[in-house]
Amino acid sequence: MLDLSFPWPIGPVPIALTAWATYGLYRAILTRDGLTWVSAVSILGVVAFLAALNVHIAKPAFNLFFVIMLAQVLGTAACFLLAKLLWSIKKTKPVQLLRRQANRKLLSGIAGMAGFLLVMDGAFYLFPDAGKCEHFKDYMADKCAAQELFIGIHDLPLVIYFCVLLGVPALVALILFVWLMITTAGLPMADESNTEGGVGA
Repeated sequence: MLDLSFPWPIGPVPIALTAWATYGLYRAILTRDGLTWVSAVSILGVVAFLAALNVHIAKPAFNLFFVIMLAQVLGTAACFLLAKLLWSIKKTKPVQLLRRQANRKLLSGIAGMAGFLLVMDGAFYLFPDAGKCEHFKDYMADKCAAQELFIGIHDLPLVIYFCVLLGVPALVALILFVWLMITTAGLPMADESNTEGGVGA
């Protein structure tokens, strides 16, 4: 029988956010608006919840760090696939001319995203049980238990939810920065057209 007693492994707040994200994704598909900031956030919210739900149902016996890495990689792939779907059904696709960005900007973006992933995943690797309520006493224990009523139990499903929610955008940005650096290597610089337009005027 389904146990609905509180606290839930994935609390009411993530569930409510996922419901909003599902509606946003449905609306983006229905209106064929394509990939917007709202639909991108909706994709991320749905993917994060699905990852946490799968972990809760499957209860993998693997190492926590391996599960986090796998969830982030698969979550990134799912985000790219859903973004591609939204782009393919977009009503009017604008013509996008790729221009080469300054290598310094792209390299700093790559370093920033890689550093963020390293710090976040490293913290989960070094302190896997840091947020669990049994580490606290008295007031802090009550506060942690109250937090679990809204967010969910501090266990693997919730860890995966936040790791995907925070880690996938950084991994997506990292991949896009590398892709931009490779695909625009021989193209004119992004600000060259502005300079030429100013000279011609």
